[in-house]
This record gives sequence, structure tokens and C-alpha cells, in this order.
Amino acid sequence: MNAEPTEPTQLVVGLYEQASVGCGGAPGLWTHPADDRVMVNSLDRWRNVATTAEEAGLHALFLADVLGLYDVYEGSLDAAVGEAVEAPANDPFAYVPALAEVARRLAFVVTASTTYEHPFSLARRFATLDHLTDGRIGWNVVTSYLESAARNFGLDGQLAHGDRYARADEFLEVVYRLLEGSWADDAVVADKSVPVWARPGSVRPVHFEGEHFRVHGPALTSPSPQRTPVLFQAGWSPRGREFGARHGEVLLLPKSDPAEIRAGLDDTRARAAALGRVPGDVRALALARVVVGRTAAEAQAKLEDLQSTYRLRAQLVSYSGDTGIDIARYADDEPLTTTTNGLTSYVVRGDGDRPLTAGDVKRRFASVARGGDLFFVGTPDEVAEAMSRHAGAAGLDGYLLNPLLSPGTLDDFAELVVPALAARGAFDPTPKEGTLRARLRADGRDRLPADFPGARHRFGLEASAG
Repeated sequence: MNAEPTEPTQLVVGLYEQASVGCGGAPGLWTHPADDRVMVNSLDRWRNVATTAEEAGLHALFLADVLGLYDVYEGSLDAAVGEAVEAPANDPFAYVPALAEVARRLAFVVTASTTYEHPFSLARRFATLDHLTDGRIGWNVVTSYLESAARNFGLDGQLAHGDRYARADEFLEVVYRLLEGSWADDAVVADKSVPVWARPGSVRPVHFEGEHFRVHGPALTSPSPQRTPVLFQAGWSPRGREFGARHGEVLLLPKSDPAEIRAGLDDTRARAAALGRVPGDVRALALARVVVGRTAAEAQAKLEDLQSTYRLRAQLVSYSGDTGIDIARYADDEPLTTTTNGLTSYVVRGDGDRPLTAGDVKRRFASVARGGDLFFVGTPDEVAEAMSRHAGAAGLDGYLLNPLLSPGTLDDFAELVVPALAARGAFDPTPKEGTLRARLRADGRDRLPADFPGARHRFGLEASAG
């Protein structure tokens, strides 16, 4: 599976956003005078984001989400709401129809949890969006990691890590049966003269009974352009990689070291091959932060300006929520516990052998250009060259741009970096066409490929491609 580093011919680039104030590359930067995230409830603000991304040729607007507040730090939600750490958390689904109307070629990826949703209602929601956008929809599949989310849904605490993934596997099987298997491709004839809207016998229940779900079906929606939305997934643990190998079409990586990324992708793609999938069908995007100026001095000045409003406390609130560990309760030289149901990979050192101390975490996050995160800083040509070189070394297909300032980061990227990437032949700046799946696949396919696990559930058990 190993290969020599090569620059991808065309980078896939999306924009990472969240319907909250404290989002972006550093949670506290909403306080910067030029940042507009306090307008999270304004549709005009989001229209500007979507249209700028579309006109720059970006492939998709990715909408992250959480289902609870970051109430771990100091044992209270006060810091989370005071610092606006992923707060408020508006429903990303509500934004998509309005934005899809003004940005008619931009695709949208929406985060939804397999732990707190039900597959029947979620399949219906995604299929409806897929219809309304002519197939411009993806699903960021998450299992969720916040204890506060579990309490919001009537649980005493989170499901264990392995149990969340077991539920997610079954959740996806139900979705496949509903969206791929309960309607024939030619079910809808819409013949007014007969009259027949859907052919008798072309729609069937799924009769699913599993450990977590019982679903009669069929799906309430007719087959949409993609049937199943494009599946994004971010798990990096061994169990997460297993899930990604089975279900992931696009993997999301909050990693920076190209050797680590390539090794992890080689492992995941090998797992996919063992399941009968084409390894190259597993694509990967890394989360990237970009600070660009017309000169190196201007880029450095922008970075220093960001540092002047950077808030370490906000970042520690975020870290505590992510890991489930109240770092405020630890002395700087005290190792953090690794007994957590949160994101355990954030607790151990890079070699995975020893836990971090609280001081390690504070030193890592002392700067806005924090250690371990992927930063590209420089002139347009320097940033374009570094992104292309990094993607080739890591085996990546592209990046999700994680804005430090809004709208400044996106505006700078569109004005300065996109032309530099285009000049290198590394990015197509024209607005994208077709379904999201078609624009991500070399074969231009709208539907899941025949070797995908969900394909075996197609109506009539056909194994042919969609």
C-alpha cells in the first residue's frame, strides 16, 4: 500500500464551518474586531460565506455540530458560554435549503450523530435535502463524544466508545436498506393518464430488526440523485479506522504530520481493500488553517495580529470538552488521566506511550499557531506550494479550510491562494457542477459504487453500480 509521495493533480478544497460563534481555527478569535461570527443567527452572514466559497470554486461547505455544551472546564458551563466555545450550537440542517438556493452549485456536508438520531427520520431528512439540491449533499457521520449530549438525550452518560461504533454500524445498515433498497430506480412513473405515480411492487418495506433498531420501512422519499449522501467520517482510532474502511468515502483528518497521515491512510485503505472496496475510493481531507499575505512580512503581521486576540482559556475549555477531562483541576506537572470516554487521542503523546501533562497541553496551545495543527503561513505562492507538497507527501486528496477569522480567512484564500493553486494546476477555480459524489469521484458516478457495503442492499439485490 505504500507509495512514493506525489502531488495530487487537483486538490479537493472545502470550507469547515459551524453554526456557532466560537468556531474556527481557535475558539476565542470571535473577539477579533474583524470577525463576524457574532452574526451566527443572521442568514445574510451565511449567504456571504456560501457565495464566496462557491465563486472560489470550493467543493463544499462542511457544517460541524455538537449536541451539548462544553461544560467540563471548572465543572461548569459558565466558561463555555462566556467564551462561546462551540456555542450557541444552532441546527446546521436548517441553514442548508436557504444557502443552497443562493449558492446553486456549492455542495453541503451536514454533521449528524448515529448515537442520538434515528436512522428512519435521518434518512428521510438527507434524502429530502438531496432532492432539493440536485444531489449536493454529504453526511459527516459522527458517534458524538460529549457527556452533556448524552444527558440532553436522557442518558446518565455516554455509551462506551466501542458501543457507539457498534450502534453506528447498525445505523448505517438501516440507512442503506432504506435509501438503496426500498425503492426501485424506476419506481416513479408519474403517469397522470393512468393514473399511476409509482409502479405497484416497486416500493417495499425493509423489515429490519437488529440489536439497536427495528424499522419496518419503506423510506418515505423516492430515490434521490445520490440515494445515499456522500459519507464523511473522522475516526482515527483502530475502531474508527475500521468504521471508515467500511463506510467512509471521505476521511477527515485533524492531523498535520505527513508521515503519520500517510501511515494511517495506508492502514485504512488496506482495511477497505480487505472488505472488497477499491482503496482509492477512500479519499481524505486534512483540516488546514491558512494565513496568507501578499508578502511574507504581511502574512507574519496577520499572524501576530491574530495572536493579540487569541484566548488560551477558550482553547482549554474546548480541550476539556473534547477529552472529558477538566484540565483546570490539574497542576502543570500532573499527567492527565487516560480513562476517558472522550477523544483519547488528544490525551497521549505522539508516540502514544505516555499521557500528556496539563503543562504540555498549555504549552501546545500557547500560540494561535498551536503545535500539532496544520498551518500554512506565507505568500500565495508559498502557501500553494506547501499545500501541494504536503498533500503529496501525506497521500491526501485535499483540505478543509478552517477559518481563523470570518470572513477574512475565506476572503484571503479566495483572492490570493486560489489563483496561486490554479497557476500550479493544483486546483480548478471554476464553480463545481453535478452531484457531490460525482465531483469527488474520477468516474463521475452519482451513486455508491458496486463494491460499497451499502450497494448489496439495492432494490432486487442488484450488485450493479448506480
